Amino acid sequence: MQFMPTNDVFHHLILFLRLQKDKDLIIELFKSQGKTVSKSQIKAWRTKTGTKHPGYREMPREMLDAFISALHERELIEDE
Repeated sequence: MQFMPTNDVFHHLILFLRLQKDKDLIIELFKSQGKTVSKSQIKAWRTKTGTKHPGYREMPREMLDAFISALHERELIEDE
């Protein structure tokens, strides 16, 4: 079984939810989960895996989980 890297999941969620221009909302979503992030971290995490970019940083799984939880709490995504 092959898994999608956290950066790629984060990148696709941002695009799917049309949040790419609203970094302040993304920061607020993380903050609602007790996480502090910067705009530069968001940019680094949105860089897809395998892209040669000097600012690339792997997104910790814990941070992706917090982001998804925040989206769920804000009802931007639903579970079944």
